[in-house]
Amino acid sequence: MAVTQQGYGVVVPQEYVPENRGASDDDGIWITDLQTGNSRLLVSLAQIVDRAVPVLPAAARRGDFFGFHVKWDPQGTRLMLALRWLPRSLLPWKRKRRYGAKHVITMNADGSQVRVAVSAERWAQGGHHPNWWPDGEHVLMNLNTQGDGLRFARLALDGSTCETLVPGIRGSGHPTLHPDGRHLLTDAYVDEPLAFGDGTAPIRLIDLDSGIETQLLRIGIQPLAELSTGALRVDPHPAWDRSHTRIAFNACPDGKRRVYVADLANLLRQP
Repeated sequence: MAVTQQGYGVVVPQEYVPENRGASDDDGIWITDLQTGNSRLLVSLAQIVDRAVPVLPAAARRGDFFGFHVKWDPQGTRLMLALRWLPRSLLPWKRKRRYGAKHVITMNADGSQVRVAVSAERWAQGGHHPNWWPDGEHVLMNLNTQGDGLRFARLALDGSTCETLVPGIRGSGHPTLHPDGRHLLTDAYVDEPLAFGDGTAPIRLIDLDSGIETQLLRIGIQPLAELSTGALRVDPHPAWDRSHTRIAFNACPDGKRRVYVADLANLLRQP
């Protein structure tokens, strides 16, 4: 992961960072049994690339693939993978990420029915942070669907449809949707337009039915450590608890990272 983005993966000297060549047979999505501690390779990057529908461009075969975020759907029946590709380079720290490509891949829990939900071409137009829609049948993502900046979008598992959820509201941060299909929660990066330019950013709640946005919080997210390297940034990354009445998020109002919890039960009861 560190090859494709600074600050991710295991931190070791650069000369010891493993580097994939092509689509690896021994790297991919791993399943770990938390009771036994046993792990197994569910599906390799080579298998993902070979099985993907639509077929990935031939040019990609001349570069190298890396797995990034992987997520179960709420039902535990499907997996989503952010699949990254970089052009060939002898040294991992000389990779040029801006020349790479990103795809959103979905598949069944057994690694079958590999589909490209978001192609590299669509992602390159602007976008970030795919997540599951609560039904496990769609993908939620920030995408530049209208040509003028990010919006919240819902896509079919195979990329055949792409719907802008609230055309008048800008996308940002790490969107996640309440199981009611109505309340969308997100934040903003400190350098995104919806942040405030002073090291603070909002936690946002968007009602998809009414199109109304509520700013839940304005929080400091610029840590002191980020002055040395952007890899030490703090993303709020809000997430629902299992009851879907509270959220957890990161912040650093005094320059040091902490995790906070907020109760949204009363807001969610409003008509």
